[in-house]
Amino acid sequence: MTASFGFASPWMLALLPLALLPLAPRSSDTLLYSHVAWLPRDRLGHAAGIALRVLAVVTMLLIVIGLADPRETEKAVTRVARGAEIMVLMDRSSSMDAFVPPKSVYAAGAMAGGESKNASAREVLTRFIEKRGSDRVGFMMFGTSPLLVLPLTRDKEAIRSAVASTGIGRGMPDTRLDRGLLAAIGQFERRDYNGNRVIILVSDGGAHIDAPMRSRIAMGLARERITVYFIYLRSSANSTDLNAITPADESSEEVELHRYFQSLKTPYRLYQTDDSSAMAAAMAEIDAQQNFPVSYVERVPERSRGTSFFALALAGCALLFALRFALLRSWS
Repeated sequence: MTASFGFASPWMLALLPLALLPLAPRSSDTLLYSHVAWLPRDRLGHAAGIALRVLAVVTMLLIVIGLADPRETEKAVTRVARGAEIMVLMDRSSSMDAFVPPKSVYAAGAMAGGESKNASAREVLTRFIEKRGSDRVGFMMFGTSPLLVLPLTRDKEAIRSAVASTGIGRGMPDTRLDRGLLAAIGQFERRDYNGNRVIILVSDGGAHIDAPMRSRIAMGLARERITVYFIYLRSSANSTDLNAITPADESSEEVELHRYFQSLKTPYRLYQTDDSSAMAAAMAEIDAQQNFPVSYVERVPERSRGTSFFALALAGCALLFALRFALLRSWS
């Protein structure tokens, strides 16, 4: 890190020679005495006189420099912290507006009560983001087409607002997961690799991905070295259980997607959740896993330092005013 300094009003520096005025002899400093030779040598007074003049010069220098408004220019600072670069890819299809019933309701096969999958995901994601310290997080929704809500950033307030925005309006009618994955991968392109890269896919189902798109997604994940976490929100006890796949389930889109992710050469992990508490447990496990050193470049904005110079000048003026009463002005 290198600091650069400049002046907002450099022309004020032309007043610097005025700081030499205290060094000029003044008749008011002369004390008349008829027998000067009789006076003892005052070493302390002589030193105090020199110090007084130097203090006056320094004070005037500080005032002129403060008027020139010195400032530390904008710079890039490389910092090292612990965390990851996380792109949250959230399903915003209409099925995410359905309600997730409690487990006691699953046994009866009913679909009443609970909270919507979208609301449950928002709540857990917000808590996850609040807990994380130095992540760079982005947020994207997908349905008929991907929608980038927020690029990768460390601004937690912006991230919270992005997550909250998923509660506005109704979900989209289709689920084009392939487009969403490619768009999420694209957020990592042309960026320096500074730490772990993660895509957290939050969805309540699968999607058919044709062979060309599968190849593009696999190449992108491998090229950008991205880990995929699939948070699978089950809608009911009748939804496909990816932890216990039966031959009858092999044709479902959820199983097809899960098998595809398992075939990737990049890291992949499935978290199947039945309610908000299970999703919170999954996010807590991701939190524990993604806690490695990550370096990033932070842009530090320009900052004025003129106030510091004025504060020092004020202290110098106060000291000069105090010393004025310690000077001998007359023999009478």
